[in-house]
Amino acid sequence: MIRLKHTRFYFGILFTLTVMLFLSLGGGLWGAEQSIGHWTGALFQNVCHQNPERSFLFAGVPMAVNSRCFGVFAGLLAGWILIPAITRLTSKTQWTLRLIILAVLVQIIDYSGNLFQVWQNTNLTRATLGLFLGMSASLAVFKLFKPEN
Repeated sequence: MIRLKHTRFYFGILFTLTVMLFLSLGGGLWGAEQSIGHWTGALFQNVCHQNPERSFLFAGVPMAVNSRCFGVFAGLLAGWILIPAITRLTSKTQWTLRLIILAVLVQIIDYSGNLFQVWQNTNLTRATLGLFLGMSASLAVFKLFKPEN
């Protein structure tokens, strides 16, 4: 049995993140020919630049978000799912701050390397680094759910 503080809040956010990730798959999920201009694309237009060239395809259609945003959303969900286990393993929060700082620094390095043509990042590397950032962000709040002993 999961023992968490603020259980309803935890499961509400878990549901919301699951729906958000599902909808980010875009128009291909609904049989549309594109995501930009589709209602799923409109949901994310204010949080993602939605460049089709930087998006994974789902059912042959670019997703409603680019690969980095999809990675962040997937990481938020994955990290959120890990919160119950983390609350049982540790009560120290300093490592989560270090983890999030590392995740942000890696994003900056990746962006800069691509910008200055030191390397070419790909959709897979963008998604992987986004996953790391999203997981770090979710895990940073684990202490809110740790039950008092």
